[in-house]
Amino acid sequence: MPLFRGVVEAVEDGRPPVADERPHRLPSLTRRLELPYGTSDLVIDVTIAYRDERPFEVFFNCAHLEMYEYLAAVSLLASRMLRNGFPVQDVARDLMDIASPHTGHMRRDGWCPSVAALIGKVLLEHAGPPAP
Repeated sequence: MPLFRGVVEAVEDGRPPVADERPHRLPSLTRRLELPYGTSDLVIDVTIAYRDERPFEVFFNCAHLEMYEYLAAVSLLASRMLRNGFPVQDVARDLMDIASPHTGHMRRDGWCPSVAALIGKVLLEHAGPPAP
């Protein structure tokens, strides 16, 4: 049995396991996040795609060009971890541990230390199957 769900065993020459091929269609949900950033608001659309009733990958859409590289890196790494069977709660909690002096802000439910922490919180809230 493979170490992570959704991966194949490592090949004989020692290369790492590779995630199963992505299906052409996956159910998903999108949530809009709005947070203060400098003198304006930062709007990020977070899309979580599901496979086997668990988050399988995560994508971000943001018009703020300064955040593009950062959000692309978070999306690629979090999706790679989710596709290879890492527990959603672990990925979310790791993101929630990130603090930033630039994007930490107050929300109605308390202090949010960074954009990454907010994304982790959203991922944790949607760890189950998407609503019908």
